[in-house]
Amino acid sequence: MEFKAPAKINLFLNIGKKREDSFHELLTIMVKVSFFDRIEIEEAGEIEIDAPEWIPLKDNLVNKAARLFFKETGIKKGCRIRLKKNIPPGAGLGGGSSDAAATLKALNRIFNTDLPTEKLEEMGAKLGSDINFFLHKGGCLASGRGDRITPLSLHKKTDYTILLIDPSLNISTKKIYKNYPEGRLTQNKDLDNIIKKYENMDWPLILRNDLEETVFKLYPSLKELKVRLENRGLYPLLSGSGSFMFALSNDRGLMESASETVRSSLGFKTHIVSIFAGESPNGKAPPFGGGICRFESCLPSQAFSRR
Repeated sequence: MEFKAPAKINLFLNIGKKREDSFHELLTIMVKVSFFDRIEIEEAGEIEIDAPEWIPLKDNLVNKAARLFFKETGIKKGCRIRLKKNIPPGAGLGGGSSDAAATLKALNRIFNTDLPTEKLEEMGAKLGSDINFFLHKGGCLASGRGDRITPLSLHKKTDYTILLIDPSLNISTKKIYKNYPEGRLTQNKDLDNIIKKYENMDWPLILRNDLEETVFKLYPSLKELKVRLENRGLYPLLSGSGSFMFALSNDRGLMESASETVRSSLGFKTHIVSIFAGESPNGKAPPFGGGICRFESCLPSQAFSRR
């Protein structure tokens, strides 16, 4: 069986103080987009992982998720997993976390264990900070170190077109947080207003990433990219700790024009995607959003060299 592992973007990312466990307190609103890794899983006598060579097996979250699932459930079987990567590492799109969550949900379905989301979240929290977000459908508010999830609803539907820009950088999350000065978390009253704007799909009004300044100091080319997108009337933002940036608009023509500009003038790959509602742990897709609306991947024009 094949399962999709979607990328995420952070519409709102507020970083607070460093915790005793070396993680930072944070508040973030994330949504999934129609840019996927794909995972093929079938029952087997032992755990077998077929993944790109650049992912060491000991660090592979798919491998870790599978082994944890069988340990927690006590099932004396294994599985054969083939991981097809499209989401680059160090992109701020949560590719590894999404792969792990997709593995947990897939095994829950294949072996008919019917584990509730709460149990899958217990396992997810042992594996990484963003994984629990991918266990839920739709957009969510994450708090703590990113493992405490509150699903959010939408009161209306707006068809945002989202432009993902790939600057071909692998940015270490650990490096960015090491250079990040301590911040302050948003107060509850302000957070309530931000959530209301999210629910009403006034997303351009909530765009925030506290890590941007730190990332831009280390990678000035990303700051230049943001300025260029702003000059075209877009709402650009770094996703997570980068390196991908995104812009969103309800004017598809504007996004297609911006995509061409980024590819021709900067030589970066671009992906035009949409909101992906996701699937629940039992594998059923929710009615809103329903899946992929459209996906386009564009390579930089060969007539231009990267500069």
